[in-house]
Formats: sequence, structure tokens, C-alpha cells
Amino acid sequence: MSRIKTMCAAFVVMATGITQAAANNDIAFSFAECAGRFSAEMEHAWLLNDPVAQVYEQDRASFVSLTDASLAPGQGRAILGHRVEVKLAHAALLQQASFGTRADRAKTARHVANTHLATCRTLLLGS
Repeated sequence: MSRIKTMCAAFVVMATGITQAAANNDIAFSFAECAGRFSAEMEHAWLLNDPVAQVYEQDRASFVSLTDASLAPGQGRAILGHRVEVKLAHAALLQQASFGTRADRAKTARHVANTHLATCRTLLLGS
């Protein structure tokens, strides 16, 4: 009976560890995604000489720190790759929003970009 209890306890601990590792990995990807989005916003604001770039820079720095803190061992390349992909996609939205020739697409692109940023900001304390 004792051996069965020990095996069950070991299984529960192991399953919990796997679940926590998966959760940490998901949150690291979420933070990296937000870091990528704010990087794109910051660079776009620089391009347009918009002073809001400083706010985006602070938000980006927060998400970079959160990404580093939640990074699972061996996941650095995957996380960085994800961050760069999201940054490029968000930059494309911003280009469409600012320089697109169709007003309806530009409006939709800005709305989508703002929705993503609002979602990211909910992950920061005090936002």
C-alpha cells in the first residue's frame, strides 16, 4: 500500500511539474509577443517622429524583462524567433495603417494593432 501511495504522489508531482513548465513556456511566448509588438510600435513612432516612442520603449523594456524572467531553459532561440516574427507582423499592420492607400484597410489595421497593444497592456501590473 505504501509503495502505491508513493508512486501516486510521484505521478502527481511529475504531472504538476509538466503543467507548470508548459504554463511558463506559454507565458514566456506571450511576453515575447508583446515585446515584439512594442518594438514595432517604438520603431514606427521613431519613423514618424512621434514622442510617444518613449512610452513604447518603456513598455517594450518591461516585456523584455518579463520574457527573460519567464524563459524556460533551452527556449531562448524559439522565444526570440517568435518575438521577431510578431514584430514583423505588427510592423506590417502599422505600415498599412499609416501608409495604406485604402482607408478601410488602414482603419482596420490600426484597430487590430491597438487591440493587440491593449491585450498586452493587461499583462502589466498597474495598467
